[in-house]
Amino acid sequence: MKLQPAAPRKRLVLLLAGAAGCLDAVGYLMLGLFTANMTGNTILLGLSVGREAWTDAVHNVVAIAAFVCGAGAGTAATRGAGRIARGLGFEAAVLAAAVGVWALFGAPRGRIAEPAAYWLIALLSAAMGMQSATVRRVGEHRVATTYVTGTLTTLATDTASDLLDRWMTRGAGRPAASAPGTGSVPRQTGAERGTALMTGLWAVYLLGALVGGFAEQRWAMWAVVAPVVVLVTVIASDLAHRPKEGAAR
Repeated sequence: MKLQPAAPRKRLVLLLAGAAGCLDAVGYLMLGLFTANMTGNTILLGLSVGREAWTDAVHNVVAIAAFVCGAGAGTAATRGAGRIARGLGFEAAVLAAAVGVWALFGAPRGRIAEPAAYWLIALLSAAMGMQSATVRRVGEHRVATTYVTGTLTTLATDTASDLLDRWMTRGAGRPAASAPGTGSVPRQTGAERGTALMTGLWAVYLLGALVGGFAEQRWAMWAVVAPVVVLVTVIASDLAHRPKEGAAR
């Protein structure tokens, strides 16, 4: 029997997206690369090699490799688990280790130099890989909390499909579907629920990046403490919640 990944509640997924946006912003400002967006790091790797900027190229290779390893570790941690707490617990521990490395070896402000930069790139990217593997669906919706390209694609396709369905239904003269037993209140479709979720994920990711940029300017790597607090909150909520099989919580 194929084991399904844990399906967290929607508000927890939004919190995780905000934490990821914050971490990606802090990582970009302090390390010069993305800790979650491996598409961007792949482009930066190609540019670095083309410009013969070998130090930057190594940074991007470390980020990509650590993300892949983190995703593998997150998969192993959540395999067969009905909750996301275990995978997120490992992520929180890795982020706490990153703060510790910065506190011991990092610069108080601005870009972090080697060798601390390599450790921080590896730890932050591995943490984002863990979260990417740990949280992959909410009910029937596949989601990503650490990047938004797929989110925007899903948002666009679901919205377009819903609008086309509405247009074809009205053209055929058929009434919109109503909630059972009412006959008058339109029933929210799966596409509408998915659109609301994807819009929320994108907006919260953006908000997290805004918070990360603001916090990094004032508190440098201590800004990572905020996502760690979010993770602890999500873990506590996940452990306190009794999952319902097949529910879109």
